Amino acid sequence: MAHVPVMAGDVMRLLDPPTSSLLVDLTVGAGGHAGEFLAASSPTARVLGVDRDPNALALAAENLASFGDRVTFVRSDFAGFLERHDELAPGLTPDTIVLDAGVSSMQLDEPSRGFSFREDEPLLMTMDPDATLTAAHVVNRMSLDDLTHAIGALGGEPRARRIAQAIVDRRRLRRFRTTGDLRVVIEDALRRRGGRIHPATRTFQGIRMVVNDELGQLERAIPRALDWLAPGGRIAVIAFHSGEDRVVKNAFRDAKRDGLGSLLTKKPLVADNDEIRINRRSRSARLRAFHKAGSS
Repeated sequence: MAHVPVMAGDVMRLLDPPTSSLLVDLTVGAGGHAGEFLAASSPTARVLGVDRDPNALALAAENLASFGDRVTFVRSDFAGFLERHDELAPGLTPDTIVLDAGVSSMQLDEPSRGFSFREDEPLLMTMDPDATLTAAHVVNRMSLDDLTHAIGALGGEPRARRIAQAIVDRRRLRRFRTTGDLRVVIEDALRRRGGRIHPATRTFQGIRMVVNDELGQLERAIPRALDWLAPGGRIAVIAFHSGEDRVVKNAFRDAKRDGLGSLLTKKPLVADNDEIRINRRSRSARLRAFHKAGSS
């Protein structure tokens, strides 16, 4: 199945590729947004694609091969890249930046990555396969209070304390090793194994967000991205979680207050019903964009 970038039409309209010369895609994934940009921009416009997942970079290189040397890649998480952009992208100043903060469907669908509770997989959930902190570390070592916060505040699970206590009780007897181990404990804690939303969905999300420091990455990245962006440049960020969207909203609000530029979206844009039917991942997407003051 072909990769479908989330809200690509809205992202391109806000970023205005015909006026841009360099897009830095901080979460290039399979290259969906980068490909849309290259197709819509002038033949001299370029893309620098960043991702912490080497499998994603390989797929993006394959999908964007027809654009030749207009595309280059860097392996890094986006916050770390922005901290070191002078070293990793010397001499470059983007006039367009895009950041898709969600976990990719490729990662969810890859059995060895441990993102999904549908099968019995290693309990990893790492966007960077070389990362040392895994979901197994989190569920086997994190305190009851911290687990409750991860599952409740990040995962949005209203019965977070009950699930966290069940995890702590189970690990006293036997360590968690697979996604199946964790799924069964959650199902037993909630006394439910099915339904429109699987009972493990929110817990897995919260743990995944801890493993990959998803909120922390955004909090560190957006101010640095705004600082690096060329005068007159534009940045678009897609969030998939209320906490992520709040980080983006506050960062852009603060930048506007400080006179750095203007909001291109007073409220987040959401996918329409037609896109949601084609791409279920878009149903929780929230898109915000900012226009930096000045002229490049």
